[in-house]
Amino acid sequence: MLPAVVALTVSGPALAAPPEGWAPTEPVSPLSFLLVLVLIPGALFVVISLLSALPGMVRAEQTYQPGLAWRNEPEWFGGPRGGLDKADEQPQIEASADATQRGGASARW
Repeated sequence: MLPAVVALTVSGPALAAPPEGWAPTEPVSPLSFLLVLVLIPGALFVVISLLSALPGMVRAEQTYQPGLAWRNEPEWFGGPRGGLDKADEQPQIEASADATQRGGASARW
């Protein structure tokens, strides 16, 4: 009950009459309504959809199809900069002068 009372109280100013200095508005025809609120947004949707799909439809080269073998070079996103060759290399660890030194943030692991 309380939300309904609050909603009616807040929406009270929306029921006010327009200022007296304003000219009376003419009614909108159904055709104008459909043109502005349905046809123009629909046409924009179709044009944007076609523009986003056009590069894929025009591409002449064959692209990967699900179920077929991959014919290009292997991809590794976020891998080492040198590729697979760098991933197989083992880093050279230098022996420290103090053999009791240990790693970790506190050097006491």
